[in-house]
Amino acid sequence: MSFRSHPFTQLFQARLSRRIELWVFLSIIVIEAIILIPSVYRREDELLKHLTEISAAKATGVLANEEDEITDQTVLDKLEVIQKNPVVTGGVLFRIDGRQVGAFGEQPELTFAQVTQRAEESYLNRSRQRYDAAWAMKPLLNKYVLIIRHDASSVQDELNLFIGRIIGLVVIISLFVSIATMIVLQSFVIAPILQLRKDLLQAGTFLAEQPDALPPEFESLKHPPDDELGDVIQTFDQMFNQIRDAIAQRQQAESDLRLSEEKFSKAFRASPNPITLSTLEDGRLVEVNDSFLELFGLTTSEVLGRSSLDLDLWADPTDRMQMIQAILKDGIIRNYEYRLRDRTGKEKTVLYSSEQIKVNDQDCILSVINDITERKKAEIALEASEERFRMLVDQAVDAIYVVNEQGQFVDVNQQACANLGYTREELLKCRVPDIQRNLSDDSVADLWQRLLPKDPLTFIGTHQRKDGSQFPVEVRLGLFEAGEEQLILALARDITERRQAEKDRERLAEIGELAAMIVHEVRNPLTTVLMGLSSFQRMDLPDRAKLRLQLALDESERLQRLLNEILLYAKQQKLETMTIELNQFFADLLPTLQEMPSAKDRPILLTPASASTWVEADIDKLKQVFINLVSNACEAVSQGEPITWQVQTAPQPDQVMIEVKNGGDPIPADVLPQLTKPFFTTKSSGNGLGLAITKRIVETHGGELLIQSTAETGTTVTVLLPIVSGSS
Repeated sequence: MSFRSHPFTQLFQARLSRRIELWVFLSIIVIEAIILIPSVYRREDELLKHLTEISAAKATGVLANEEDEITDQTVLDKLEVIQKNPVVTGGVLFRIDGRQVGAFGEQPELTFAQVTQRAEESYLNRSRQRYDAAWAMKPLLNKYVLIIRHDASSVQDELNLFIGRIIGLVVIISLFVSIATMIVLQSFVIAPILQLRKDLLQAGTFLAEQPDALPPEFESLKHPPDDELGDVIQTFDQMFNQIRDAIAQRQQAESDLRLSEEKFSKAFRASPNPITLSTLEDGRLVEVNDSFLELFGLTTSEVLGRSSLDLDLWADPTDRMQMIQAILKDGIIRNYEYRLRDRTGKEKTVLYSSEQIKVNDQDCILSVINDITERKKAEIALEASEERFRMLVDQAVDAIYVVNEQGQFVDVNQQACANLGYTREELLKCRVPDIQRNLSDDSVADLWQRLLPKDPLTFIGTHQRKDGSQFPVEVRLGLFEAGEEQLILALARDITERRQAEKDRERLAEIGELAAMIVHEVRNPLTTVLMGLSSFQRMDLPDRAKLRLQLALDESERLQRLLNEILLYAKQQKLETMTIELNQFFADLLPTLQEMPSAKDRPILLTPASASTWVEADIDKLKQVFINLVSNACEAVSQGEPITWQVQTAPQPDQVMIEVKNGGDPIPADVLPQLTKPFFTTKSSGNGLGLAITKRIVETHGGELLIQSTAETGTTVTVLLPIVSGSS
């Protein structure tokens, strides 16, 4: 295998190998030492016992030649032989009862009490190399106790030689085992581990520099050993693949995160809605988008690092506390309506949505603001409009009904309830056939077929009240859509009074025709009377008769003028129109007006329009109108007071306004509405038809006659006429 190449080169390079070998060597030493120490003590005991046994054997031989009965002196004498033994350095003899009999040489440290009472038969003093022992000799048994001190130096020398031999053997065994272990470790552990380390470094470099490329071939994976180290190498392969997959996933996640952050950043910046990111703890603004700055008229430097309270953005600061409490409770709020204000103090109504998020392990609030100020104003305006519309509908003079396709009333106004005598709740339970008796369900269905959007229908019918009485109505039907449902809007007008007015107008028309006939019949005899009276003027009559004749002629002529004006007012106005330029028309008419007797010493000041103004009118009748108006104005003022006659632009762009203004006493407010009514006059000699005829002529031209009078401005008569495009 490749990882077994150069084993002896790698043997001492591997720190693990050296560490293992050191501990193996030390372990063997420790084990041998544990074994050696008892062996040394056993060997020492053997040598000491041997030393004692030899010396005791010699003394036993000397004492064995004595009779059975020996005395203290005999024992002492015989023991002199023991003193000649170079190993024995001294001794002491005791009777069995503990009395000392005698002693020689060095005194032993082993005492009689230790031997007899504690059963200690020997004592070794290693520092002085002396060994004390009680000799157990048969002749002395049960009579004497002999304690001998020996010179143990020879025993120590022998013991040292023994220890040296043992240590040498231990070192040889330890070296052999260590070397063998190192060779085995190198082949089966160190070399694979070193190769695995090399592969780990290669894998780390690969994962750090080019994790997306093809992975390298790892030598340790080619022939992994079939043991735990092989499992570790296989685990390395699995770990490498897992790390590679994790890096790929992390890179993909980072790429997705960068893309997501980029999208979020773009969305954050480009969002039309103001967005803020602030800290939850103190509300400091961390990030804002341009929409926020634009909405509140602020800059980035003014905003970042400051709270919304510092910027005074909340119209009511308690709203922010309520918002924070809601977020702390639920973690999110959606579309809460608040009032904020910009840097100028202008309030804005917004929908506020916030969510609690973590940014760099800090609790933050992401807020999205939707400015609904204009929408709120529109809603308020719509509500006001709906309220006005509802009031308009409820107070309309016409009855209004909303009907569905089944003919059921969906909505009604107050006038409908008043016309029919129902309450609103009662009427909403009714159907069309309940109030329109001549309409069946088939007729209602037919109406739906006939109705088209933006193409209303009008018909005359009869409605029946709750009490059963009936009244004529004019109904206008229109189709409209409300959501996904089609409905009919019906406007019903009670035409009872109109029917009566039509009958009255027909009767008045008949009376008018009768009056015209009477006028025609009266004019002929009146003409004859005038002719007769005129003939009397040529006769010589008394003064009294002449006065009466003149009164008769004056009254006859006044009666004739009255009859002519009645005919003029009564008959339909027929116009022979042409296009007239008013500035020129009035300029031509002015000299005629100035020659009138009523205009004597009363200047008429004509102010033409700034531009040419054209109208479609009957010249003769238009002259009649302004001759009458200017004449009335002149009669209303004293001599020397001017009459103002002015042509100017009307409030409506398609009209021209002509004003005839005079001073004098103002006309009372209760008299003004009566001036244009027939036979109403404030003049002693008038018949009250002049202004009435003038008004009819103006209205026949499609115009309008207005009279205003105040003490400050005098009396102003305004004629409004429709204008036409310029013409040459």
